[in-house]
Amino acid sequence: MEILVDKTNTQIAKETQVSLKAGELIGEIYDELIKQYKDPEDPFTLESINQLSVRLVFCFYAEDAGLFGKKGVFHDYLEDFTTPYFRNAIIELFHVLNTPIEERDPYLNDRLAHFPYVNGGLFEDMDIEIPQFTDHLRELILDNATSEFDCSEMSPTIFGGVFESTLNPEQRHQGGMHYTSIENIHKVIDPLFLDELKEELNEIKQLKQYAAIKRNALTFQNKLANLTFFDPACGSGNFLTETYLSLRELENQALLLIMEDKVLLDTDEDLIKVTLNQFYGIEINDFAVSVAKTALWIAESQMFEQTKDLIYSEVDFLPIKSYTHIIEGDALEMNWSDVIDRYELNYIIL
Repeated sequence: MEILVDKTNTQIAKETQVSLKAGELIGEIYDELIKQYKDPEDPFTLESINQLSVRLVFCFYAEDAGLFGKKGVFHDYLEDFTTPYFRNAIIELFHVLNTPIEERDPYLNDRLAHFPYVNGGLFEDMDIEIPQFTDHLRELILDNATSEFDCSEMSPTIFGGVFESTLNPEQRHQGGMHYTSIENIHKVIDPLFLDELKEELNEIKQLKQYAAIKRNALTFQNKLANLTFFDPACGSGNFLTETYLSLRELENQALLLIMEDKVLLDTDEDLIKVTLNQFYGIEINDFAVSVAKTALWIAESQMFEQTKDLIYSEVDFLPIKSYTHIIEGDALEMNWSDVIDRYELNYIIL
Protein backbone atom coordinates (compact mmCIF):
# COMPACT_ATOMS: atom_id res chain seq x y z
CA MET A 1 0.00 0.00 0.00
CA GLU A 2 1.57 3.32 -1.04
CA ILE A 3 2.35 5.94 1.57
CA LEU A 4 1.00 9.46 1.12
CA VAL A 5 3.62 11.63 -0.58
CA ASP A 6 3.77 15.41 -0.40
CA LYS A 7 4.49 17.61 -3.38
CA THR A 8 8.12 17.61 -4.37
CA ASN A 9 10.27 20.73 -4.21
CA THR A 10 10.42 20.60 -8.00
CA GLN A 11 6.63 20.72 -8.27
CA ILE A 12 6.38 23.60 -5.81
CA ALA A 13 9.16 25.48 -7.61
CA LYS A 14 7.39 25.08 -10.96
CA GLU A 15 4.04 26.24 -9.53
CA THR A 16 5.76 29.21 -7.91
CA GLN A 17 7.47 30.18 -11.16
CA VAL A 18 4.20 30.01 -13.11
CA SER A 19 2.39 32.00 -10.40
CA LEU A 20 5.02 34.73 -10.36
CA LYS A 21 5.04 34.96 -14.16
CA ALA A 22 1.24 35.23 -14.20
CA GLY A 23 1.42 37.97 -11.56
CA GLU A 24 3.92 39.95 -13.62
CA LEU A 25 1.76 39.77 -16.74
CA ILE A 26 -1.40 40.75 -14.87
CA GLY A 27 0.52 43.66 -13.38
CA GLU A 28 1.47 44.79 -16.87
CA ILE A 29 -2.17 44.62 -17.98
CA TYR A 30 -3.22 46.54 -14.86
CA ASP A 31 -0.68 49.31 -15.51
CA GLU A 32 -1.93 49.76 -19.06
CA LEU A 33 -5.60 49.55 -18.06
CA ILE A 34 -5.43 52.18 -15.32
CA LYS A 35 -4.18 54.72 -17.89
CA GLN A 36 -7.43 54.34 -19.84
CA TYR A 37 -9.73 55.38 -16.98
CA LYS A 38 -10.94 58.97 -16.90
CA ASP A 39 -10.23 59.32 -13.17
CA PRO A 40 -7.63 56.75 -12.05
CA GLU A 41 -7.80 57.95 -8.44
CA ASP A 42 -11.56 57.58 -8.06
CA PRO A 43 -12.49 54.84 -5.53
CA PHE A 44 -15.11 53.40 -7.89
CA THR A 45 -12.50 53.25 -10.66
CA LEU A 46 -10.08 51.37 -8.41
CA GLU A 47 -12.79 48.96 -7.32
CA SER A 48 -13.79 48.44 -10.96
CA ILE A 49 -10.29 47.75 -12.27
CA ASN A 50 -9.71 45.28 -9.46
CA GLN A 51 -12.89 43.40 -10.33
CA LEU A 52 -12.00 43.49 -14.02
CA SER A 53 -8.54 42.11 -13.26
CA VAL A 54 -9.98 39.27 -11.16
CA ARG A 55 -12.33 38.32 -14.00
CA LEU A 56 -9.55 38.34 -16.57
CA VAL A 57 -7.42 36.13 -14.33
CA PHE A 58 -10.26 33.64 -14.00
CA CYS A 59 -10.71 33.62 -17.79
CA PHE A 60 -6.98 33.04 -18.36
CA TYR A 61 -7.08 30.14 -15.91
CA ALA A 62 -10.33 28.71 -17.32
CA GLU A 63 -8.84 28.90 -20.83
CA ASP A 64 -5.79 26.83 -19.90
CA ALA A 65 -7.68 24.45 -17.60
CA GLY A 66 -10.25 23.65 -20.28
CA LEU A 67 -13.17 24.95 -18.20
CA PHE A 68 -14.50 26.86 -21.22
CA GLY A 69 -14.61 23.68 -23.28
CA LYS A 70 -11.89 23.22 -25.86
CA LYS A 71 -8.69 25.11 -25.26
CA GLY A 72 -8.32 28.34 -27.21
CA VAL A 73 -12.01 29.31 -27.20
CA PHE A 74 -11.43 32.47 -25.10
CA HIS A 75 -8.56 33.62 -27.30
CA ASP A 76 -10.37 32.75 -30.52
CA TYR A 77 -13.47 34.66 -29.46
CA LEU A 78 -11.56 37.85 -28.61
CA GLU A 79 -9.26 37.63 -31.63
CA ASP A 80 -12.20 38.31 -33.92
CA PHE A 81 -12.58 41.84 -32.51
CA THR A 82 -10.39 44.77 -33.43
CA THR A 83 -9.40 47.27 -30.76
CA PRO A 84 -12.40 49.65 -31.13
CA TYR A 85 -14.80 46.74 -30.48
CA PHE A 86 -12.71 44.90 -27.88
CA ARG A 87 -14.39 46.54 -24.88
CA ASN A 88 -17.89 45.58 -26.02
CA ALA A 89 -16.75 42.02 -26.73
CA ILE A 90 -15.48 41.60 -23.17
CA ILE A 91 -18.60 43.15 -21.63
CA GLU A 92 -20.82 40.86 -23.68
CA LEU A 93 -18.75 37.83 -22.68
CA PHE A 94 -19.11 38.73 -18.99
CA HIS A 95 -22.89 38.90 -19.45
CA VAL A 96 -22.92 35.45 -21.03
CA LEU A 97 -20.72 33.91 -18.32
CA ASN A 98 -23.18 35.26 -15.74
CA THR A 99 -26.30 33.91 -17.50
CA PRO A 100 -27.62 30.35 -17.07
CA ILE A 101 -27.81 28.46 -20.37
CA GLU A 102 -31.61 28.19 -20.30
CA GLU A 103 -31.98 31.98 -19.84
CA ARG A 104 -29.76 33.03 -22.74
CA ASP A 105 -30.86 34.60 -25.99
CA PRO A 106 -31.65 31.65 -28.32
CA TYR A 107 -30.11 33.64 -31.19
CA LEU A 108 -26.84 34.25 -29.38
CA ASN A 109 -23.71 34.15 -31.53
CA ASP A 110 -22.32 30.60 -31.63
CA ARG A 111 -18.93 31.68 -30.30
CA LEU A 112 -20.58 33.14 -27.18
CA ALA A 113 -23.18 30.41 -26.82
CA HIS A 114 -20.44 27.82 -26.31
CA PHE A 115 -19.20 29.49 -23.12
CA PRO A 116 -20.49 27.85 -19.92
CA TYR A 117 -22.39 29.50 -17.08
CA VAL A 118 -19.90 30.26 -14.31
CA ASN A 119 -22.11 31.11 -11.29
CA GLY A 120 -20.61 31.96 -7.90
CA GLY A 121 -21.09 35.73 -8.26
CA LEU A 122 -17.78 36.33 -10.03
CA PHE A 123 -19.41 38.05 -13.03
CA GLU A 124 -22.54 39.21 -11.25
CA ASP A 125 -21.87 42.95 -10.98
CA MET A 126 -22.42 44.43 -14.44
CA ASP A 127 -22.11 48.02 -13.29
CA ILE A 128 -18.34 48.09 -12.94
CA GLU A 129 -16.52 50.69 -15.00
CA ILE A 130 -14.71 49.19 -17.99
CA PRO A 131 -12.65 51.56 -20.15
CA GLN A 132 -11.75 51.41 -23.82
CA PHE A 133 -8.86 49.11 -24.73
CA THR A 134 -5.70 50.01 -26.61
CA ASP A 135 -3.88 48.00 -29.26
CA HIS A 136 -1.26 47.15 -26.63
CA LEU A 137 -3.90 45.98 -24.14
CA ARG A 138 -5.55 43.82 -26.78
CA GLU A 139 -2.20 42.26 -27.57
CA LEU A 140 -1.38 41.68 -23.88
CA ILE A 141 -4.72 39.97 -23.23
CA LEU A 142 -4.52 37.78 -26.32
CA ASP A 143 -0.93 36.86 -25.46
CA ASN A 144 -2.02 35.96 -21.91
CA ALA A 145 -4.78 33.78 -23.28
CA THR A 146 -2.23 31.83 -25.33
CA SER A 147 0.90 32.43 -23.25
CA GLU A 148 3.91 30.14 -23.26
CA PHE A 149 3.15 29.06 -19.69
CA ASP A 150 0.06 27.19 -18.54
CA CYS A 151 -2.04 29.12 -16.00
CA SER A 152 -3.70 25.88 -14.92
CA GLU A 153 -0.34 24.84 -13.41
CA MET A 154 -0.07 27.83 -11.09
CA SER A 155 -0.49 27.52 -7.35
CA PRO A 156 -3.67 29.32 -6.27
CA THR A 157 -2.10 29.62 -2.82
CA ILE A 158 0.89 31.58 -4.09
CA PHE A 159 -0.91 33.35 -6.89
CA GLY A 160 -3.50 34.80 -4.51
CA GLY A 161 -0.76 36.60 -2.60
CA VAL A 162 1.15 37.57 -5.75
CA PHE A 163 -2.01 38.86 -7.39
CA GLU A 164 -2.95 40.97 -4.37
CA SER A 165 0.51 42.48 -4.01
CA THR A 166 0.74 43.09 -7.77
CA LEU A 167 -2.47 45.12 -7.85
CA ASN A 168 -2.57 46.56 -4.34
CA PRO A 169 -1.47 50.23 -4.72
CA GLU A 170 0.12 50.36 -1.24
CA GLN A 171 2.16 47.20 -1.74
CA ARG A 172 3.09 48.20 -5.29
CA HIS A 173 4.38 51.49 -3.93
CA GLN A 174 6.70 49.56 -1.60
CA GLY A 175 8.00 47.58 -4.57
CA GLY A 176 8.20 43.87 -5.23
CA MET A 177 5.74 41.03 -4.85
CA HIS A 178 4.80 39.80 -1.40
CA TYR A 179 3.39 36.39 -0.63
CA THR A 180 3.65 33.71 2.04
CA SER A 181 5.49 30.67 0.70
CA ILE A 182 3.81 27.27 0.74
CA GLU A 183 6.64 26.02 2.93
CA ASN A 184 5.93 28.66 5.59
CA ILE A 185 2.19 28.00 5.46
CA HIS A 186 2.85 24.33 6.18
CA LYS A 187 4.98 25.27 9.17
CA VAL A 188 1.69 26.46 10.67
CA ILE A 189 -0.92 23.99 9.41
CA ASP A 190 1.15 20.78 9.53
CA PRO A 191 1.67 20.64 13.31
CA LEU A 192 -1.77 22.17 13.91
CA PHE A 193 -3.74 19.38 12.22
CA LEU A 194 -2.29 18.10 8.93
CA ASP A 195 0.45 15.81 10.28
CA GLU A 196 -2.07 13.99 12.46
CA LEU A 197 -4.48 13.53 9.53
CA LYS A 198 -1.73 12.20 7.28
CA GLU A 199 -0.69 9.69 9.92
CA GLU A 200 -4.29 8.56 10.37
CA LEU A 201 -4.66 7.94 6.64
CA ASN A 202 -1.38 6.07 6.41
CA GLU A 203 -2.49 3.80 9.27
CA ILE A 204 -5.67 2.98 7.30
CA LYS A 205 -3.51 2.05 4.30
CA GLN A 206 -1.64 -0.48 6.40
CA LEU A 207 -4.78 -2.49 7.18
CA LYS A 208 -4.93 -5.96 5.61
CA GLN A 209 -8.62 -6.45 4.81
CA TYR A 210 -10.25 -4.41 2.03
CA ALA A 211 -13.56 -4.17 3.91
CA ALA A 212 -11.76 -2.64 6.90
CA ILE A 213 -9.79 -0.29 4.65
CA LYS A 214 -12.93 0.92 2.88
CA ARG A 215 -14.90 1.33 6.12
CA ASN A 216 -12.15 3.33 7.80
CA ALA A 217 -11.47 5.38 4.66
CA LEU A 218 -15.15 6.39 4.52
CA THR A 219 -15.04 7.39 8.18
CA PHE A 220 -11.85 9.37 7.51
CA GLN A 221 -13.42 11.14 4.52
CA ASN A 222 -16.44 12.12 6.60
CA LYS A 223 -14.09 13.44 9.26
CA LEU A 224 -12.35 15.64 6.70
CA ALA A 225 -15.73 16.91 5.45
CA ASN A 226 -16.77 17.98 8.93
CA LEU A 227 -13.72 20.05 9.82
CA THR A 228 -14.14 23.84 9.73
CA PHE A 229 -11.45 26.50 9.48
CA PHE A 230 -11.54 30.22 10.16
CA ASP A 231 -8.98 32.91 9.32
CA PRO A 232 -10.10 36.26 10.78
CA ALA A 233 -7.48 38.21 8.81
CA CYS A 234 -7.31 36.08 5.68
CA GLY A 235 -5.88 38.58 3.19
CA SER A 236 -5.80 36.87 -0.20
CA GLY A 237 -6.80 33.60 1.45
CA ASN A 238 -3.48 31.78 1.10
CA PHE A 239 -3.73 29.86 4.40
CA LEU A 240 -7.33 28.84 3.69
CA THR A 241 -6.50 27.91 0.10
CA GLU A 242 -3.53 25.74 1.03
CA THR A 243 -5.56 24.10 3.80
CA TYR A 244 -8.34 23.30 1.33
CA LEU A 245 -5.85 21.85 -1.18
CA SER A 246 -4.26 19.74 1.55
CA LEU A 247 -7.59 18.33 2.74
CA ARG A 248 -8.70 17.55 -0.80
CA GLU A 249 -5.43 15.76 -1.51
CA LEU A 250 -6.08 13.60 1.56
CA GLU A 251 -9.65 13.03 0.39
CA ASN A 252 -8.45 11.94 -3.04
CA GLN A 253 -6.17 9.41 -1.35
CA ALA A 254 -9.14 8.17 0.68
CA LEU A 255 -11.27 7.90 -2.46
CA LEU A 256 -8.67 5.61 -4.02
CA LEU A 257 -9.16 3.30 -1.07
CA ILE A 258 -12.96 3.54 -1.24
CA MET A 259 -13.36 3.07 -5.01
CA GLU A 260 -12.38 -0.55 -5.50
CA ASP A 261 -12.06 -0.39 -9.30
CA LYS A 262 -11.65 3.39 -9.66
CA VAL A 263 -14.87 3.34 -11.69
CA LEU A 264 -17.53 5.98 -11.14
CA LEU A 265 -20.95 4.33 -11.13
CA ASP A 266 -24.25 6.15 -10.69
CA THR A 267 -22.97 9.04 -8.58
CA ASP A 268 -21.13 12.18 -9.59
CA GLU A 269 -19.55 15.06 -7.67
CA ASP A 270 -21.36 13.92 -4.50
CA LEU A 271 -18.41 11.58 -4.04
CA ILE A 272 -16.43 14.69 -3.11
CA LYS A 273 -17.37 15.68 0.43
CA VAL A 274 -14.72 18.28 1.31
CA THR A 275 -16.10 21.62 0.11
CA LEU A 276 -15.31 25.33 0.26
CA ASN A 277 -18.25 25.68 2.65
CA GLN A 278 -15.91 24.51 5.43
CA PHE A 279 -13.65 27.56 5.11
CA TYR A 280 -14.38 30.97 6.60
CA GLY A 281 -12.50 34.24 6.50
CA ILE A 282 -12.72 37.94 7.27
CA GLU A 283 -10.77 40.55 5.31
CA ILE A 284 -11.02 44.33 5.48
CA ASN A 285 -9.81 44.97 1.92
CA ASP A 286 -12.54 44.47 -0.69
CA PHE A 287 -10.06 43.53 -3.43
CA ALA A 288 -8.35 40.94 -1.25
CA VAL A 289 -11.79 39.42 -0.62
CA SER A 290 -12.32 38.98 -4.38
CA VAL A 291 -8.81 37.54 -4.79
CA ALA A 292 -9.36 35.07 -1.93
CA LYS A 293 -12.65 33.85 -3.41
CA THR A 294 -11.09 33.44 -6.85
CA ALA A 295 -8.05 31.60 -5.45
CA LEU A 296 -10.37 29.18 -3.63
CA TRP A 297 -12.42 28.57 -6.78
CA ILE A 298 -9.27 27.90 -8.79
CA ALA A 299 -8.07 25.53 -6.07
CA GLU A 300 -11.43 23.76 -6.15
CA SER A 301 -11.22 23.42 -9.93
CA GLN A 302 -7.71 21.96 -9.79
CA MET A 303 -8.66 19.38 -7.18
CA PHE A 304 -11.88 18.57 -9.03
CA GLU A 305 -9.81 17.69 -12.11
CA GLN A 306 -7.49 15.52 -10.01
CA THR A 307 -10.47 13.64 -8.60
CA LYS A 308 -11.92 13.14 -12.09
CA ASP A 309 -8.63 11.61 -13.23
CA LEU A 310 -8.57 9.27 -10.23
CA ILE A 311 -12.11 7.92 -10.56
CA TYR A 312 -12.68 8.39 -14.30
CA SER A 313 -15.51 10.87 -13.93
CA GLU A 314 -16.89 13.02 -16.76
CA VAL A 315 -18.65 15.54 -14.50
CA ASP A 316 -18.05 19.23 -15.35
CA PHE A 317 -16.77 21.72 -12.79
CA LEU A 318 -18.85 24.64 -14.11
CA PRO A 319 -21.20 26.06 -13.10
CA ILE A 320 -19.61 26.65 -9.71
CA LYS A 321 -21.68 24.75 -7.17
CA SER A 322 -20.07 25.89 -3.90
CA TYR A 323 -20.00 29.26 -2.21
CA THR A 324 -17.18 30.86 -0.30
CA HIS A 325 -17.52 32.34 3.18
CA ILE A 326 -15.02 35.19 2.81
CA ILE A 327 -16.58 38.24 4.45
CA GLU A 328 -15.50 41.84 3.93
CA GLY A 329 -15.15 43.57 7.29
CA ASP A 330 -12.91 44.53 10.19
CA ALA A 331 -12.22 41.47 12.35
CA LEU A 332 -11.37 43.75 15.29
CA GLU A 333 -14.87 45.21 15.30
CA MET A 334 -16.98 42.25 14.15
CA ASN A 335 -18.58 39.54 16.24
CA TRP A 336 -16.88 36.43 14.86
CA SER A 337 -19.94 34.36 15.80
CA ASP A 338 -21.82 36.22 13.07
CA VAL A 339 -19.46 34.59 10.56
CA ILE A 340 -19.34 31.09 12.04
CA ASP A 341 -20.85 29.55 15.16
CA ARG A 342 -18.03 28.91 17.62
CA TYR A 343 -19.47 25.49 18.44
CA GLU A 344 -19.08 24.48 14.79
CA LEU A 345 -15.48 25.72 14.50
CA ASN A 346 -12.50 23.39 14.69
CA TYR A 347 -9.49 25.58 13.90
CA ILE A 348 -8.69 29.30 13.92
CA ILE A 349 -5.67 30.24 11.79
CA LEU A 350 -3.98 33.43 12.97
